[in-house]
Amino acid sequence: MKNFHVKFTAKNLTGNAGLVHLGKFAEKLQLPKTLKKFISIERGHTANYDVSNVVMMLMMGVLAGVKHISHLSIIRHDSVIRKLFNWEKFPDNRTFGRLFELFNHKHCNELHQAEQMSREKVWSKKWFGRVTLDFDSTVIGVHGSQEGAAKGFNPKKKGQNSYHPLLCFIAENKECIHSWFRTGSTYTGNGAPEFLKECFSRLPKRVWKVFVRADSGFFNGALLDVLEEKKSEYLIKVKMKNLASRLMQQKWQKVKGIKGIESTEFSYKCHGWKKERRLVAIRSEIDSTCETKTLFPIPQYEFFCYVTNLKISPWKIHKCYGKRSTSENWIEWCKNHLASGTIRTQYFWANSALFQTSILAYNLMVWMMWLNTETRFHEEPNTIRAWLISVPAKLISRARQLILTLSEDYVFKERWLEIEDSISALNFA
Repeated sequence: MKNFHVKFTAKNLTGNAGLVHLGKFAEKLQLPKTLKKFISIERGHTANYDVSNVVMMLMMGVLAGVKHISHLSIIRHDSVIRKLFNWEKFPDNRTFGRLFELFNHKHCNELHQAEQMSREKVWSKKWFGRVTLDFDSTVIGVHGSQEGAAKGFNPKKKGQNSYHPLLCFIAENKECIHSWFRTGSTYTGNGAPEFLKECFSRLPKRVWKVFVRADSGFFNGALLDVLEEKKSEYLIKVKMKNLASRLMQQKWQKVKGIKGIESTEFSYKCHGWKKERRLVAIRSEIDSTCETKTLFPIPQYEFFCYVTNLKISPWKIHKCYGKRSTSENWIEWCKNHLASGTIRTQYFWANSALFQTSILAYNLMVWMMWLNTETRFHEEPNTIRAWLISVPAKLISRARQLILTLSEDYVFKERWLEIEDSISALNFA
């Protein structure tokens, strides 16, 4: 390398120029005004910060890569972003925490309502008539004694205190339509019927058909009753406890063209159910070796069983359920790419509000990419952050105009301009 010297003298520089796209898109949605309208946290007339502005600040921080409240210094010391977003004052870390500690259950519901109003605007421009809802839960481990954190199901760190949020995604565009922030000791399916009803209430009016997929944690008769009441299609994995012996009694048929795979289907009424429902199962031979003291080889099987009202073959049902695994990627995007659940205080409802704010930031990115790019949202958030958000630029003031100048060698110039032009042309009624 050639010798060089470093000087910290440059002004009006930013490393997150791409946040302007998300800021413009949020303005088009009137998201800041919507947050101010719905969140009823009242502050004194001498207060320096409005809660709706603080929510927007955190969203932009999360989109820029913030993983902790202390990391908000990325935005706090970015004079360009603060000037463009008109944030003359920016709270310090302690003030950020105190402001979110003002949230309670009512205010968290209001945050959901603000998100829902924005969703309706987005879906007025682009929509799907038939949607797939993928339900799942996730474990967020904590190191400390945060309110509401408790020991529960935690496959990675058994015995660790955690939270256990419930989430629902729309598979067609990857947005998170609803979430519940829950204590770690809560079982996966607890409150699932009520959560399902809330998800249906959040569906845009243009949706006329719903297909629901979920794992065995949601194998619940009351939930199935709600799905059938809503005339929804569903595919839910069955809990295997006490089921293997019944499956072995069924008549199995080989799946044509696939070696070692057999299928069966039958009607069954579980304890507490109001009626029989269709169960389909797949078994795959995994071991045909002879066990000790047996004359003939005893085949060993791996079973997959589902309850469904889809009128397709068991093998197609099995393949359809397999597509649900992509929702686990979206949960990881929310958790690891956009800090859902990793930015925390000591208080439960504050943590719930922080979690929801991160989910809203995720949805804002999803909506922007869905409405304004041809590629929609195929890249993961970290990739979008790398090519669109974490872009160096300089802000110049000339003839009473602000000009954001980027490198002439910026490799994604065409995509930047595509998004910029598309957002400028957007007009929500």
